[in-house]
Amino acid sequence: MTHFHVNKTVSRSFVSDFIARVQNIFGWNLKSYEKMVDKAISQIKEELNEKKITWFRYEITQLTSGALSVTMYGELE
Repeated sequence: MTHFHVNKTVSRSFVSDFIARVQNIFGWNLKSYEKMVDKAISQIKEELNEKKITWFRYEITQLTSGALSVTMYGELE
């Protein structure tokens, strides 16, 4: 078994960040954050396309307002 980790950093534009702040005030879903996480996870899945993964975990870290780091780690067969 081989350990692996893949890290992707994604960000939004200033306008999307402003809209997310307003949505957060009212307690609405933050669609732009959801899209950022989905984008990073899709990029990671593309990178590990043909690999046989035994187990994995995602770790999401906010770097700044409007930027996330998504790390996937685990084991390959």
